[in-house]
Amino acid sequence: MPFELKPPPYALDALEPHMSKETLEYHWGKHHRAYNDMLNKLIAGTPLEGKTLEEIIVASYNSGAPTPVFNQAAQVWNHTFFWESMKPNG
Repeated sequence: MPFELKPPPYALDALEPHMSKETLEYHWGKHHRAYNDMLNKLIAGTPLEGKTLEEIIVASYNSGAPTPVFNQAAQVWNHTFFWESMKPNG
């Protein structure tokens, strides 16, 4: 099952004036989406398909020689953590 891009846990304008709606739309809607989409393409039809994001990160770290899958998976995890670490008036 492909990974779905989860929206931030607040409205895209909820962090203004510190982070603009435009910044969130670009960073979440383009960057995060691109990492998510590429990860889905890279794992499709492989043994990693159907694994959790964390399982994919561990498996693709490759003993310190990270694979392209690792980069995409780690960026998806990092961006999700970033959005979930902020809150309006927080």
